[in-house]
Amino acid sequence: MDQLFVQSIILGLLQGGLYALLAVGLSLVFGILRVVNFAHGEFAMLGSFGAVFAVTTLGFPVWAGLIAAAAAGAAVAVVTNIVVLRPIYLSRMRQKGEYTIIATFMLSQFLTAAAMLLFGTTYRKLPGLWDRNLNLFDYVYLSGNRLVAFAAAVLLIGLLFSIVYRTDVGRAWRALTQSPLGASVVGIDVHRYANYAFLVSGAFAGLAAALLAPLMFVFPSSGVAALVKAFIVVIIGGMGSIGGALAAGLLLGIVEVMGTIYIATGYTDAYGFALMIAVLLLRPAGLFGKVGRSI
Repeated sequence: MDQLFVQSIILGLLQGGLYALLAVGLSLVFGILRVVNFAHGEFAMLGSFGAVFAVTTLGFPVWAGLIAAAAAGAAVAVVTNIVVLRPIYLSRMRQKGEYTIIATFMLSQFLTAAAMLLFGTTYRKLPGLWDRNLNLFDYVYLSGNRLVAFAAAVLLIGLLFSIVYRTDVGRAWRALTQSPLGASVVGIDVHRYANYAFLVSGAFAGLAAALLAPLMFVFPSSGVAALVKAFIVVIIGGMGSIGGALAAGLLLGIVEVMGTIYIATGYTDAYGFALMIAVLLLRPAGLFGKVGRSI
């Protein structure tokens, strides 16, 4: 098999794992609450800044920076749910979904502006977890940082699957996907489990951004790119499907790398949009999307 082709597939999978980690939280929140969260990219951005601050300013090791990223992303996500979204849930207004879109979009603009004010516009970078280049049989060349980031992404998504299908929290989430009213009637605290969903969503977004930080720059508007990638993955995989987000993330990574290597280097983002359009034309609900509510 052609060496360049194999190298492209492996690089695409490594990149796609991080896309999936970035997107599963967005998919989880939509599957449970039907909230299209336009501030998800800013959760990732603030998580990456949390990691940079912990490592470069406080002098913590890189692995502690990942914990700081998860904590920062989770904290901002939970506060968003309590302060911004819960009043909309509890109101009597019609078309609450449209108001949540407007609210989270405005919040994303506010968080970006606040990050510029607090951190400036300087591009920053996080030290790598494993700054080593691997040579496998003189055939495949891998970055140690990408390999560690992919392994972490797979483990975290596997942990999320375990939570969803093997714990009481997961059972409550699945009940909410079917009927929030029915779940509340049988004693499930809807607001509590909504907070749990946002906590996981923000933590995963922050971790994904921190794992990407050694490979890319950290800056206040980086959340825009993160949000775009997450939405592409969620739309391709199917809104609300965690398994779909994983498969779509891997597929997106492969398509982007293959397109960059074999077609043209300047249209990386365009390949993802082209894939999304093709999937929507053939399967509007996404590859794993369902008509009913599910996660």
